[in-house]
Amino acid sequence: MVQCALRCVGVFFGVGLENIVDSVVRSYGAEVNGPTQEKLFNYIRLLPSTGVSDEKLLTFGRAYLREILEPNPRYTGC
Repeated sequence: MVQCALRCVGVFFGVGLENIVDSVVRSYGAEVNGPTQEKLFNYIRLLPSTGVSDEKLLTFGRAYLREILEPNPRYTGC
């Protein structure tokens, strides 16, 4: 499901969102499960509409993935 959504949105925005998500996951260097990839995709999907460059998408995607998988224990979200 995520792969189809990635292709459809990637074509819609005219950028390689699928490639960006794949690059972020590859650069993380560990296994990333489907639900986490979907969260990352949904986050990155929002950013092109703000005019963020592909390079920034990669940077923001890496930071977002790191926060999902390695949350800082100092922040409880409260």
